[in-house]
Amino acid sequence: MQKTPELSVVIPCLNEAATIAKAISLAKELIADSGLTGEVVVSDNGSDDGSQRISEEAGARVVTADRRGYGFALLSGIRAAAGNIIVMGDADATYDFREAIELVQAVRQGADLAMGSRLRGNIAPGAMPTLHRYLGTPVLTTLIRLFFGLRISDCNCGMRAFSKEAFNKMGLVSGGMEFASEMLIKAAINDLKVVEFPCSLHPDTRDRKPHLNTWRDGWLHLRFILLFAPHIIFTAPGWILSAFFGMFILLLSLGPVSVGNTRLDYHHLFYAVPIFCIGIQLLWFSAFANRFRKFAGLDTSESDTIKKFHLERWLGIGFLIGIAGFALFASVLIRWLASGQGALLAIRPAVMALTLVLCGFLTIMNAIMLSMLELHTDSRTFLGK
Repeated sequence: MQKTPELSVVIPCLNEAATIAKAISLAKELIADSGLTGEVVVSDNGSDDGSQRISEEAGARVVTADRRGYGFALLSGIRAAAGNIIVMGDADATYDFREAIELVQAVRQGADLAMGSRLRGNIAPGAMPTLHRYLGTPVLTTLIRLFFGLRISDCNCGMRAFSKEAFNKMGLVSGGMEFASEMLIKAAINDLKVVEFPCSLHPDTRDRKPHLNTWRDGWLHLRFILLFAPHIIFTAPGWILSAFFGMFILLLSLGPVSVGNTRLDYHHLFYAVPIFCIGIQLLWFSAFANRFRKFAGLDTSESDTIKKFHLERWLGIGFLIGIAGFALFASVLIRWLASGQGALLAIRPAVMALTLVLCGFLTIMNAIMLSMLELHTDSRTFLGK
């Protein structure tokens, strides 16, 4: 009786007839070197060049990914895999699966995710485009290191190993190339142990263009990273701008302020108000980003860090702020009428009133929009599962 595989090598495939047999052969050597029972799972993404037949003849188990995309192919293959340890790598044979033995050993010794690093390893001449090597990958890697605290050097390396348990914890959903970034981000969010080892990258020997689109896929990675880092791009600058310029507006509304030889007066209020409002809006954007991840099914964690949003409470706050602004406007109008509709220097209270009205309006409109993301929408509709 055949034993249940302990190690599954998952290879996404879309028209890889020229190289898939070699990739499977390398994967089989990895399994033999590991001393574990194993299988090679080829997740076909709609090939029409005979890749499925070649894969089966080479000894792989072929599964079909219903939706087109790098991430969808990997998700289908990983879910179908029987092993408790998963190794993923590309079908173009640019990665030598035999080098993944260190990754497998790391997972067996307690790592949740072990990945290769082409930048720390050996990149053969012509194996990686210059733009990817010196701009795209380093920039994206730096952002992930900075925003999520991972000590990695190559966020886009496609050869990785992880436990099935870690995969289930991460709750991966991305269908495109951004799947690679999602795995790292969610590993960090879930406090998983991530380790890295140097690996080689060999030239692509296929006679057609690669599936990767530099600018489109680079943007998908960047967009996903930013969506999961609202604390960096929205929350921090939002608090800084709103707190600093809020105090600035409050002080100048009481009268001129001198800082050294510089006199700050009501003229500066006209610059401070829009910047203060930008800060407030950034804080709302942070809330939008957090809610949208849940709404769209990108964040499948059970975390309760995002509290329930109470629309009525925020509408009340917005209306109170707005009413305070209109009341201040009314007081200026009454003073003007009482003065016989003549000249009236009331710039400070007028600017203060305008600020309150704008903040009230922003609060009401953003609260209504944010409440829409609280709807109990079935995320599977968005993910096409």
